[in-house]
Amino acid sequence: MTPLSPAVNPSSPVMAPSPRGALAFRDLWLFSPRADFLIVALPLALALCTAAAMGLLAPGAAENAHRLSAWTAQNLLGNATHVILTFLLFAVHRDVLTAAPGQPRQVLAGSLAMLGVGTVLFFTFYAERTAHTYGVAVLFNVFGTHHTLSQHRGIWSLHGLRASKAGLPGASTVERKLQQMYVPLMLTLLLVRIFFVAESPGPTAPAYLDVGQGHVLPHGALAVLLAVWLGYFLLLFRSVMRTEAVSGPKVLYLLAMATATGLVLVAPTWGYVMLPAMHGLEYYMLTARMLEPREGDAPRLPRKFIVPAMIASMLPLLALGAVHGLIQQGVMRGALGSNMGAAEMHPMLRVATSLGFACVLAHYFADALIYRFRIPSIRAVMLKRLGFS
Repeated sequence: MTPLSPAVNPSSPVMAPSPRGALAFRDLWLFSPRADFLIVALPLALALCTAAAMGLLAPGAAENAHRLSAWTAQNLLGNATHVILTFLLFAVHRDVLTAAPGQPRQVLAGSLAMLGVGTVLFFTFYAERTAHTYGVAVLFNVFGTHHTLSQHRGIWSLHGLRASKAGLPGASTVERKLQQMYVPLMLTLLLVRIFFVAESPGPTAPAYLDVGQGHVLPHGALAVLLAVWLGYFLLLFRSVMRTEAVSGPKVLYLLAMATATGLVLVAPTWGYVMLPAMHGLEYYMLTARMLEPREGDAPRLPRKFIVPAMIASMLPLLALGAVHGLIQQGVMRGALGSNMGAAEMHPMLRVATSLGFACVLAHYFADALIYRFRIPSIRAVMLKRLGFS
């Protein structure tokens, strides 16, 4: 993992006048120059390089290349393995769990409920394969995509806060409104694309994720989705670049958001390599930053043990991912790269996979509670953990 920069502290205000739209980088990186760059570059390179290589490979080898890149995004770059890190954070810094009244009970009850959902998914392997496919494809893609986009918005806000502490102009009214629109708008565009638009121009082509939904919109409907996507990001960059000085790292991140969502729309096969890989890497960096001790903390996890503790906590999910990678057949599609047909013949693997699903769902639920920055007590705790105190 890329070393993190020291905790973020307010730096000297930017006082010198700049040309309109000038990009500033000094002291504006969220983690470090290298970390912020790799969060964008590694997922994009993984998607584009494998897509290019597929054009030179035989069909069987091309399928294997895609499966390997999707597996890498899910497991090594962390989309499916980072989920346990939320609970490691609770164990190391209890204030994250107890930041709001009743939050520990809510997290516990929600996590137990998600374990129940995971058990239901396990039994659908026996009862009805179609029901399980529907549950995995719909449940995890809806919640997983919403979760990923919500993290985009959160990191976007942190870049804005970092720029504000450095003395750069705050977000305009237009940018704030567009930021509020980001999750619902992009979620709608992406879900319509993968579930309700034909994957190719052929007259009988199914949707990218076919869960038996029957007739879908023609492939030409993609042009409408892309027009909305393009209009949104043109407005966004126009509003961001109108100030006298702009955070370069923030612009870089917004470009990455646009690229990842646009790639899902144009080519879901490769968009669902870049988007999950970005999400996992972001969470690695966020968790490593929040695990760092802050002033007044009791000594629980020294800095030198943070990365080893993260790796150790993820080892069971990494092992499960390795097993799935060995028996996986066919392409991997969607937010979690789900293609679980190979697991049907392995009862113990069904149990382990269901527990893995339960951890993912519990992570979605817990994160929805601990990142409620609109609640002052939670905002104070989380900004302290992120180094913005």
